[in-house]
Amino acid sequence: MADETEKTEGFEIGPLSERDLEEVMQIERASFVAPWSPGMFRQDLNFPLARCLAARRQDAGEKRLAGYIICWFVADEVHITNIAVRKDLRNRGVAGRLVGEALRMARECGMQTCTLEVRRSNKAARGLYRKLGFTPRGIRPRYYSDNNEDAVIMGLDL
Repeated sequence: MADETEKTEGFEIGPLSERDLEEVMQIERASFVAPWSPGMFRQDLNFPLARCLAARRQDAGEKRLAGYIICWFVADEVHITNIAVRKDLRNRGVAGRLVGEALRMARECGMQTCTLEVRRSNKAARGLYRKLGFTPRGIRPRYYSDNNEDAVIMGLDL
């Protein structure tokens, strides 16, 4: 099996911008039952506490969006609010690279912890977060409004 470096070769991480919004929305709608709106992304792209990162890959002569992560840096905590990867590029280490870069930035800024919520039923995402060192910290009952599913709060001490 290829290691993370080989799996994510050809992907680069950089800032997400409003120019990416069309591709972001394609990924968002394909990834979530209750996707964020374009306005929600615009709000975070302009929010001083938000960090918005993109993974890009050379595809047919142009750099295309492979995935994105949105985090808020508040006081000494980073909170991951949204992360998604294009369906055809999943299981190649892209999400791990995005989280890793967000955590690197968080440590550089003196953050102490990182938290996120994930659907209880999303075993793949929970497995990725465990692999990255996150542990369950609690439950938010009926957190997801589309089906009242609980969210697992996961955290990582930085």
